[in-house]
Amino acid sequence: MNKIIAITNRKGGSGKTTTAKNLAYDLTLKGKRVLLIDLDPQCNATEGLTRRKYKRTVIGMLQWMPVRKCIYKTRFKDLDILPGNDYLASTEVQDNILIKQVLPVREDYDHIIIDTSPYFNKLTAEILKISDLVIIPTLLEDDSMKGVMTTILELMALFGDTIRCKVLATMVDDSRFAENLLTALKKDVGILCFDTFIRENHIAVRRARKRQVPLSYRYRYTSKAARDYERLTAELLEVI
Repeated sequence: MNKIIAITNRKGGSGKTTTAKNLAYDLTLKGKRVLLIDLDPQCNATEGLTRRKYKRTVIGMLQWMPVRKCIYKTRFKDLDILPGNDYLASTEVQDNILIKQVLPVREDYDHIIIDTSPYFNKLTAEILKISDLVIIPTLLEDDSMKGVMTTILELMALFGDTIRCKVLATMVDDSRFAENLLTALKKDVGILCFDTFIRENHIAVRRARKRQVPLSYRYRYTSKAARDYERLTAELLEVI
């Protein structure tokens, strides 16, 4: 069944966009047709996949341009993109615009992955409202982990039982300290935490970003993080 998955976190550097980009690509390796929507004004998901400058972006979609005219194929098989725009933060958003624009193309894809803005605004609220699953990446740091708990409680207060969240630990090193924090995170959020976690692999992530490719496209057999995102994809398909 077609699913909409939002990746969200207000804290920068949590691996939000890296997760969105790599999850979208790895789903195509499982034979899924995927649309990646870049709703972060920094446009890192768009720039992480292509050097192309797009004439039609999410701004067009929000201004009632037919959404399919704003969607482009990428060089990666079965992965399309609705590109971001750095003017997004200052664009006025009408009520229910995503419901009216995104839901009609839902049947075109197996999965729609949405990289959200780090700012919680009306557009982000609409994204979360229409999502089948919200993934919250987090670093294993006290402030980040507290922020995750706050985010979960706020989402439940806003949307009640209609929202479904899963927490993903990212950039996990091999220290005993990180192991203890991961255990604490899983204890705090219980079944809301993915069994899979993403190991630290800064060099491969930086190289993939520089080459504007997903990790598994170039570093599938050499990157710990690439293998972890493939495991995450398999787990996601089991739980969604």
